[in-house]
Amino acid sequence: SDQHHLPKNIFMKLVITDSGLGGLSVCAKLLQLLSEPAGAKHPNYPADDLQITYINAVPSNNRGYNSMSGRAEQLKTFEIILRNTEKIFAPHHIFVACGTLSVLLDDLDIPSEKTVKIEGILQIGVKMLLSSLLNDAQSSAIIFGTPTTINTETFQNELFKKGVQEIRIISQGCPDLASQISNDPDSSFVEERIRHWVQKAMQKLPEKYIDTLLIFLACTHYGYRQDLFQKAFNEEGFSNITLLNPNLASAENLVKTFSNNINHSSTESKAFSVEFVTPYAIPDQEIITLTQLLSPVSPATADALNNARICPELLNP
Repeated sequence: SDQHHLPKNIFMKLVITDSGLGGLSVCAKLLQLLSEPAGAKHPNYPADDLQITYINAVPSNNRGYNSMSGRAEQLKTFEIILRNTEKIFAPHHIFVACGTLSVLLDDLDIPSEKTVKIEGILQIGVKMLLSSLLNDAQSSAIIFGTPTTINTETFQNELFKKGVQEIRIISQGCPDLASQISNDPDSSFVEERIRHWVQKAMQKLPEKYIDTLLIFLACTHYGYRQDLFQKAFNEEGFSNITLLNPNLASAENLVKTFSNNINHSSTESKAFSVEFVTPYAIPDQEIITLTQLLSPVSPATADALNNARICPELLNP
């Protein structure tokens, strides 16, 4: 046969990265969307095979970005990991599925050999929140995020710049909630914590503008427990809320990015692979919890987590 004359399949290499494992929910959503049969909802499939590498951009188990000495250390750490990611994996596209890290993107100093497109979840989130706020002048938004994301105020300022009144934005930092979500398989403790932060945020609501509440989850971990945020608000007597989860919007955005309108009647199925890469071994408790959260959405993503490739070279200075 003349098989060997055919060009090898072109494939796209996508890196999804986060300061931890929250961004795996973006990865799982993306794979779930890609594995749905092409239909009206997703007419555009990636034209090429897609190799997804998930990079856990945290240097060690006890050294997260929220515990670093400040912005300079955060930037330096993230820059080193991104440089090594480019060197080792040569991706075409890097998606930063992390509120905390995408706040740093503008200040990164990465001399990219070839222009790798680096995109962050922050812009997608701002767009999503902005269109909802402009859509309903009576609405206000509560942004839940890590202390770093909330204190940097990037999110809030982007909205104010676009003309949203300050009184309509309430922000609530939730210290430690991300790692609590990763380490609580039966989620009863997390449910109690989410309720606590929801109650705290409710105390900041202005008298006006609460006809419709937009609840924005600005940390990728929070998307795993979207149901518990919903439940906490319902229990506080708020049924008229709209939950905005940028993880889902990001996955939909990535499907579009890699899609291509060529003739899709071809029955050739595309291969999508996912690999999980981390500088250190992930503790068992986190693997157990996240496997439970990821498996229903994307078994392949859960498998990748359980077959982690440990790559200390990511931290090479």
